[in-house]
Order: sequence, then structure tokens, then C-alpha cells
Amino acid sequence: MSNHSLARFAAVAALAVVSAGAFAQTGLGVGSSVSVPIVDAPALNIVDSKTTIFNSATISGTLTSIVAKTAATGDNLIFAWVVNSDHSSTSNIGRLTVDGWDGWTSAVAQHAPGAAVNPLNPADTANRTTSDVIGWNFFNAGNQSLLAGEQSYVLWSLSNATDYTSANAFLIDGSIASTDTFAPVPEPGTMLAIGAGAAFLAARRRRKA
Repeated sequence: MSNHSLARFAAVAALAVVSAGAFAQTGLGVGSSVSVPIVDAPALNIVDSKTTIFNSATISGTLTSIVAKTAATGDNLIFAWVVNSDHSSTSNIGRLTVDGWDGWTSAVAQHAPGAAVNPLNPADTANRTTSDVIGWNFFNAGNQSLLAGEQSYVLWSLSNATDYTSANAFLIDGSIASTDTFAPVPEPGTMLAIGAGAAFLAARRRRKA
């Protein structure tokens, strides 16, 4: 089995663990930054998962993205991520950001995977500098950032969304590497605003023609 397959297997298997620990998380509001609590692995039902590759001139690795549910929160979806930095990376990863969160609530936590592929490093803080983006910061955790050859904890965000779609994730170290992930489906109001904006631009083009 390849290292990428092992990373995906380890992350998904860890999320499937049934734990007696409390299902605890910290609310993350727009414009706020919070410490990310480390909790026992909750009992989660995996809805979807994928592992994608990221790379820039200085960092490379994989991002495992997971959508899950738990009996404690009904149909509300949990989004989770595991970052694996390749040994070949020449820089450390300071931050993971995920877009697509406009209009949705978020509560964050993290737990150690049951079977780590690489040495582990937890996140220090999470923040929402804008309503659309959730960020996970490794700057003050352990060795100050996610080093080459290290794996993050399972970072997760409980939402009030009940459906999901594709979105963008960014790994940041001074340079930026992008890859695919999951995020909540845009709320109806956001979709209406996007549709209205597209209709307005189309009308302007017709008037100019």
C-alpha cells in the first residue's frame, strides 16, 4: 500500500473509532480565534472522504478530507482534515485554510488518529478572519509549525450544514499550495445572491452589445 493510501486509511480508521470520551468542541465565530481543544476520538459515521495531493516550490504532501455525522448532532455535518507533509518538503507548514463556510456555524476540536503514519503535531489555534474561510494554525504548536515528515492531528469542524460540496483548501508556509476538499453547500441566500449577480452582469453585457 502506498504512503498516500496509508495516510487515507489511518485517518478514516481513526475517525471511525467509537470512544467513550465526551463530544466536546469550541465555537468559532467570524472574526475570532480560539485554542483548538484536544478530545477523545468521537464515534462518527463517515459520509465521504478523499485524499488529495498538494505541492508548491517548498512544500508537498497530502490532505485527507472527511465528511461525517454523529448521533449526538443528528444531520449536522462534521468536516475533518488530516495534513501529511512529505519528507521532501523544504519548508514547514504554518497554516491550513478551507473556504466555502459563508453563512455556516463552526465549532472546532481535534484528536490524535488511532494509527499515525508520521510523527504527530496538533494545531494550536483556529480562526475565521472572514465568514467564508476557516483557518488552522500550526505556528505555536509543538515545533512551531508542521515540519517535513509530520502529520497533523485530525482537525474537525462541526457545522449546522446538512449537505456538502467541493471546495478549495490551501497549505501556507510563505508560499501557498492548493488542493481540493469538502465544505458545506452554499446556503440558499448565498446562491440567490450569486445568481442575481450573474444575471446583472449578463444584462450589462447585453446593453453594451
